Amino acid sequence: MSESPYAVPAEDLLTPVAAADQVEVHALPEEAPTGWPGDPLRYADGGGGDADGD
Repeated sequence: MSESPYAVPAEDLLTPVAAADQVEVHALPEEAPTGWPGDPLRYADGGGGDADGD
């Protein structure tokens, strides 16, 4: 059987990465959007979840 053209060498899969390089750091925390009118659950079906929406 021939070798797969899509094969990835094990060395490429097991390359160690420093923990600091794995973490995404934001300078400022994201704030929740303001100005959303009304109740966010007003269009919900009350948890019924059946096919016809009743």
